[in-house]
Amino acid sequence: MKFIAAMDHSGGSTGGVLERYGCEYTEENKMDLVHEMRLRMINCPSFNANNIWAAILYKDSVDRGAVEVLANKRIEAILKVDSGCHMNGLLKDFDLDSMIDYALAHGCTGTKMRSIVKTPMILNAIIDQQLELATVIYDAGLMPIVEPEVPIDSPDKIQLEETLARTLEERLNAYEGRCILKLTLPDTPNLYYNLTNHNAVDKVVGLSGGYSTLEACNRLGLQENMTASFSRALSEGLMKDMTDDEFNTQLTANIIAITEASN
Repeated sequence: MKFIAAMDHSGGSTGGVLERYGCEYTEENKMDLVHEMRLRMINCPSFNANNIWAAILYKDSVDRGAVEVLANKRIEAILKVDSGCHMNGLLKDFDLDSMIDYALAHGCTGTKMRSIVKTPMILNAIIDQQLELATVIYDAGLMPIVEPEVPIDSPDKIQLEETLARTLEERLNAYEGRCILKLTLPDTPNLYYNLTNHNAVDKVVGLSGGYSTLEACNRLGLQENMTASFSRALSEGLMKDMTDDEFNTQLTANIIAITEASN
């Protein structure tokens, strides 16, 4: 089954990406370097429409022409529209109308917004905020990805995931659009199975959230009707000083593992 490549690292997270890539950087050139890395991934022969149906991009990548590069491979582009989270996990204010207009003008077919579910007390507010924004996005003709991420190192991960599953189902019953749900791979297999069949849900994709490729794929393989939207697990093992053959071999292995786990 095809999956979504998550390639939407913002300026704040790009440093960690480049460090794992074995690449020295400065604040002035880090976005140039991470764009080169993303293009190197996209240009890998295995990064194609047989394995990947869409890629999530940060606005900087769209500005640099990544949508056209993806389109040449028949891969859709999804725009990260949020401006990060407050300490409580809720989305910071951002100009949604402007981001919708930008996405439509640049050939993107969907959007993504990431919140962080740290406590049960904030969960309802996070879901309400996400679906309120998703309604506007869907009405504008784009497919919203709703991403209420449960941190993989949360001591309350199981409880948060169980509450999240129930709350999402309740809220989606009153949601009049459609959306993609991007959720942390759960500790309980098939916890989100009912959501995969909900009439408001286009698909459910799992985020790797810092799990290794092996762990993320093992967890994904336990979920029915769920595919992937991996970032770190997709790029694991890629190094700047690799030859193109070495780079493509490693990325191909990651893509094959993720594709098989998604089936």
